Amino acid sequence: MNSPIASATSAAPRMGADLIPAGTARLLVGGGLLPFVTLSGGSVVMDGAHAALFHYPLVAYGAVILSFVGALHWGIALSHPAASLRDRKVMIGWSVVPALLGWAAMLLMPGPDLLVLATAFWAHLGFDFRAARRLAMPGWYLPLRCVATAVASLSLLLPVITGNEGDMVDPHQWLKGSATSAQRLPAPASAQTAL
Repeated sequence: MNSPIASATSAAPRMGADLIPAGTARLLVGGGLLPFVTLSGGSVVMDGAHAALFHYPLVAYGAVILSFVGALHWGIALSHPAASLRDRKVMIGWSVVPALLGWAAMLLMPGPDLLVLATAFWAHLGFDFRAARRLAMPGWYLPLRCVATAVASLSLLLPVITGNEGDMVDPHQWLKGSATSAQRLPAPASAQTAL
């Protein structure tokens, strides 16, 4: 019995050998997932303003990577020889949606920002399956995208699942310098003793 991933990647005619070795793609995607895991872990183990030091970069990195995966469809639309005009229009149209969702997530409060990003990654994976049914993709593409989406979205959802984003001060306030004294990061120990 074929898996949905195998049938989606084999439904379209193959275009010859994969141009990018699977090992290279796995290495690059694995390296790209490290900031998700690291920043998510920091956001979970820290509290208050310290958690925001990890949370805001996690949201920003999620938005950047979401833009990147959206841009993959722009590249496929421009370069895939078997893509019809309709396929090209749909892929180029979709390719900007992840960037817009990432930007919108960066404007939201802690919690909803991560939920929007995680949902957008899964929506984009669904669009990848649609594209793979219509156009030949390297055999490693969909399985690797599934793993990357699972790791990225779990990293984005972990602070929400653990409930840590509820204790966090609004990262937008202290980054802009408008936080109240209770929301600001504490001064280093050496500065406190000097006072």
